[in-house]
Amino acid sequence: MKIFLLFIGIGLSSVYASHSTAQTRMDINVENITIQNLFKKIQEKSEYVFFYKDGTIDSDRKVSVKLTNATLQDILNRVFPANGLVYELDGRQVVVRKKPLKIPDDAEAPQAVQGWEVSGTVTDTEGQPLPGASIVEKGTDSGTQSDFDGNFSITVSDQDAILAISYMGFVSTEVPVNGQSEINITLKEDVANLEEVVVVGYGTQKKVNLTGAVSQVTSEALENRPVANMGQALQGVLPNLNINIPNGNPNATPTFNIRGGTSLQLNDDNPNNKKFEFQTGSPFILVDGVQMDINMLNPEDIESISILKDAASAAIYGARAANGVVLVTTKKGRRSQKPRITYNTSFQYSRPSARPGLLDAYTIQEAAIKAVELEGRTPSGDMYETLDAIKAYRDNPEENQPYIMSPGGSIIWVANTRPYDEAVRNAAPMMKHNLSLRGGSERNTYMVSLGYQDQEGIYKINTDKFKRYNVLVNVGSEVTDWLKMDYQVSWNNTVYEEPIGPGGKGNWWNALGREPDRNINMPIKTPADSPVGEMYTDNILSFMSYGANRKSVNERLLMKIAPSIRLLNNWNLKADFSYMSRNYRKKDVLPELLRVEKDWDNLTNAHTSPSYIDKTSDRTDQYTLNIYSDYAATLGSHNITLLAGFNQEWLKYEHLRGRGEGILSPGIPVINQTTGNEYAYDGESHWAVRGAFYRITYNFDNRYLLESNGRYDGTSRFPTDRRFKFFPSISGAWRFSEESFAGFLKPAFDELKFRAGYGSLGNQNVSNYIYIPSYGTVSQVQHLFNGTRPIGITPPGLVDPYLTWETATTLDLGVDMTLFSKLDLSFGWYRKKVKDILVDGDKYPAVLGASSPTKNSGEIQTTGWELEVKWRDQLSNGFRYDIGLNLWDYQSEVLSFDGNPNKIIDSGNRSGGLYEGAKLGDIWGYETAGIFQSEEEIEAAPSQELLNSRWFPGDVRYKDLNGDGEIGPGENTLENSGDRKIIGNSTPRYQFGLNMNAFWKNFDLNIFFQGVGKRDFWLGHNMYWGGMAGSSGTWDVYNNTWTPERTDAYFPAYKNKGANRQVQTRYLQDASYIRLKNLALGYTLPKEVSQKIKVEKLRLSASAYNIWEYTKVPDLFDPELMSADYPMMRSFALGLQVTF
Repeated sequence: MKIFLLFIGIGLSSVYASHSTAQTRMDINVENITIQNLFKKIQEKSEYVFFYKDGTIDSDRKVSVKLTNATLQDILNRVFPANGLVYELDGRQVVVRKKPLKIPDDAEAPQAVQGWEVSGTVTDTEGQPLPGASIVEKGTDSGTQSDFDGNFSITVSDQDAILAISYMGFVSTEVPVNGQSEINITLKEDVANLEEVVVVGYGTQKKVNLTGAVSQVTSEALENRPVANMGQALQGVLPNLNINIPNGNPNATPTFNIRGGTSLQLNDDNPNNKKFEFQTGSPFILVDGVQMDINMLNPEDIESISILKDAASAAIYGARAANGVVLVTTKKGRRSQKPRITYNTSFQYSRPSARPGLLDAYTIQEAAIKAVELEGRTPSGDMYETLDAIKAYRDNPEENQPYIMSPGGSIIWVANTRPYDEAVRNAAPMMKHNLSLRGGSERNTYMVSLGYQDQEGIYKINTDKFKRYNVLVNVGSEVTDWLKMDYQVSWNNTVYEEPIGPGGKGNWWNALGREPDRNINMPIKTPADSPVGEMYTDNILSFMSYGANRKSVNERLLMKIAPSIRLLNNWNLKADFSYMSRNYRKKDVLPELLRVEKDWDNLTNAHTSPSYIDKTSDRTDQYTLNIYSDYAATLGSHNITLLAGFNQEWLKYEHLRGRGEGILSPGIPVINQTTGNEYAYDGESHWAVRGAFYRITYNFDNRYLLESNGRYDGTSRFPTDRRFKFFPSISGAWRFSEESFAGFLKPAFDELKFRAGYGSLGNQNVSNYIYIPSYGTVSQVQHLFNGTRPIGITPPGLVDPYLTWETATTLDLGVDMTLFSKLDLSFGWYRKKVKDILVDGDKYPAVLGASSPTKNSGEIQTTGWELEVKWRDQLSNGFRYDIGLNLWDYQSEVLSFDGNPNKIIDSGNRSGGLYEGAKLGDIWGYETAGIFQSEEEIEAAPSQELLNSRWFPGDVRYKDLNGDGEIGPGENTLENSGDRKIIGNSTPRYQFGLNMNAFWKNFDLNIFFQGVGKRDFWLGHNMYWGGMAGSSGTWDVYNNTWTPERTDAYFPAYKNKGANRQVQTRYLQDASYIRLKNLALGYTLPKEVSQKIKVEKLRLSASAYNIWEYTKVPDLFDPELMSADYPMMRSFALGLQVTF
């Protein structure tokens, strides 16, 4: 820490030091080329960008230059005097003008020109001045250029003239004067014309020089969206970045995946059904070079996001890049920029995208009576008595009680509670505030950002609230001509409070729609004149109401220092060291809840265990060190860059949990104020990685590009003799459009590049101590020793001594092109194989007393493609627009899996469901023949007694696919699957994002669609089937169920019969959808108006999120969620942005 503070002191002490511009040196050896091509050569070798207006440079004039280790000034001073040119430097910007003519002293003064004088400024979208912009009166030769502050003044012919404004790298525009004397113009960057720089591993590269599969999005594409986290902001924006938003919970954490299936994993969520499944693992996510959770970031702080999708680009990260890499860059200050304060705020409200319309109590009871009749039985008198009591209370609750008593003295509840109306808000508000300070001097830059988000959840009972705090400080300083220091301090904190139920947090949305005898027939509390007075009942709303609560706090602190030393020209030594601590704290308070269930005399505690307080504290300390050096050299047409470095990371995790039962006083929720059993749990783990990495790029004449990335990586998670492995890659590209014989492509093709890459990556995402045999414990053995049952120890499982890395190899082919300076197109195809996946080994006899070892024997393959298309244009009236499409697809299959020799297709067996040839998302089921209409049809059909002993009209009829005369699953294997087959696939196919932007005068509009082109889904959820699965049910389903009078219904008879709900073709859902993900309209005050109110920029906006979709999914489900979890939200927001 002292070293960290010392470096900060050194950097800050240089804020007011004198400045000496660092001189970039380069070798130039060109013959007989145009000056424009000379500029391109210089831009390829440096960070300089040239700006000049049309007509400044003679396009026919050729020059020759041969200089070694020369500065920019050396080169331009050699070329410009003979060609009548002068230049001015502003940072990395070079403004080129014609040398002004010297007017003799005795020359006759020109006569004054009558006309209309217009002045103003030319800036970019962030308000930065654009020096050297060309301002010309349309249809004339009269023109001028903006000065270094972007100011200009021009005299035009009359008040109706039109100004044509252009600037290299920006979209040209035309502005009518319309009698104005002051016009301020904002130009938008033209990405097609800029030599776009893309963030890659440990550096940046120009987009035209990329040989790997890399996609990038900048902050501009993510702005003005009413989203709560980065997962929502990025969904559909980048091709093959698959984002799963688990639900609409304010604290939900979206998960990321790149290019589909990544491995196999053991799913042991259900202890009775453990089995290996496909894994779509998360990529390695780095924020300014440090691994962290991207969802804790403030979206306002992001500058750009790159994804490295193939081994060729990700190999430099080695062992943790098997699932791809996401590189996040935060915003920094800008040199020579005056302090700029920006305040962003928005208010939004949200409501569930889908809300079930539950049946009322009377209909539910009536359906229960009909279900008995449909099976030829006679309903009991109690059922009719209950029905009458429900009707009486519904029609006149003041004169009737919400219960009746059975002859046996039990309570029969007859209320008509509406659980979703009672528990869910009509709208949940959210406020966001962000304040930033950004700027810099000639030698220093700074960026300070403060963010706050206050979001209410949808539940109005108990507490459902989320808050997030963000602080980011980025400081850069040129201490000397050869030493640069960057510092970062960031702090993120989230706090979430939510209601919980017995056993921890429950899925309340699902629970509200289940068990109608509790949630609908029961009131929340008994009437005051009941035998027990007013008291909670067993209704699920009671659990939400009485105060059981969870508060979780997630905090992260990062401190980072990054020195950079210029050893020689084009040779730099860089390093960064960071310390990050993460603290997670959770506190559950579950007070005692005595409630009435079925008996007035025997009140029961609502919990299976006593009331309790449970506290958890997790702490993670992580240290990261990177040291690397880069060198660039040019020898004629040969350009080479070298990068080599070292990485070391250490991580320590500590877990502490305490629990006390029997809360003495709910007002003092601390463990030492409990009266029952107390428990304590403690755990600790460590891991470390170490690696040496490199990158070599070779570029011949900007036509032939080669690149190799690699890493020799080691991890503590494998045995000492197998911890290190080398992961190399190679890629290349051919810029066909730069060939001399490719002139026939012009002017249509500005860029045409073919690329290919191949490489391998390791996967160290296994448990920390998988290679160490570990004993287990049993709380109490079965035998008594000295009158007690002591703690027992179980023998460790066997460990394979040859455990090693999973290895992923990727082949990638692609083509990138730009046409007419307006259309960008990129297409890529890939095949990824993952071998040596850890799976269960051969089964050993139980007499051995130990489990069989895990071994490297699984193999999967993923094949896919991705397409990026973007079109941009501007109309003559100044209207600008762009349209971008991202489209991608992938499929994953098993190539090898020893853990399922019998090829069981699904079962409680942990290896069931995977076999050679199985595809990710396969759905096995029966083919539906229809619904039985009569007893005669049942008698004539193949027997279905293996599924259920009795069948009636209104039940589902299945097809006999194997022709054996009976419907069943066979041996449940691939060879004998009975009458089941693969009926669909749940993998999202043909995912897409369609983004449209429009700009006209001071208005801007964004429209963003996102969706899935093909997906099958089996909805086995109780909320869907309603009374056919013992749940409350919805009107849409109930009104489309079979009855003797409604034989053409979609659903079978409304009765609880599991055999009707077998996975089958009839009720397989088409889960494809297209959704209007974002719609935003903004208005920026004209410059002359904002200046009058003393602000630099003021923008108003209105936006909406998840506001519309087209899908065939039933209305009670969201097509993204497809479950009865905390629902996805529709959001509407108003925003204000002010810059001073």
